[in-house]
Amino acid sequence: MSPILPRRRYKLAAIEQQETLLPFVRYIPERDYPHYWQMPEADDDFDAMCAYGRECAAHLLQWLKDNRYYVGYGLLSRVARDIDFNAREQRGYWIGFFNYLEQMLFLGAQQVKVYRHVDSLHQMHAGKSRRRQLEERFGL
Repeated sequence: MSPILPRRRYKLAAIEQQETLLPFVRYIPERDYPHYWQMPEADDDFDAMCAYGRECAAHLLQWLKDNRYYVGYGLLSRVARDIDFNAREQRGYWIGFFNYLEQMLFLGAQQVKVYRHVDSLHQMHAGKSRRRQLEERFGL
């Protein structure tokens, strides 16, 4: 198994098209929406599986960079929902994936004042809620 996936960009018209270009997202017969954790068959090379997981995380991060307006709309939660953490033979994939995301979270957090940023998000969401309430009240 080659740990390096071909590099790509992820800008397309439809969000569903963009997500299914990720190397670990595919439609499967059992569902009418994408499955967000489709990995190759496990093998005995744990390090290679971790490397593949890191590569998948890098693709997710590039996807987020290319689709900034969809950041915060649950892509990572859909991935986490579809991982079978009981499938121990696939453990290397998700360890590599989440460990790399954790490293990138750290690097990103170094660039901002985290509590100030989250406070501003709280204010923004409170403002949106208040706006919705006023629009409903006045029939707008």
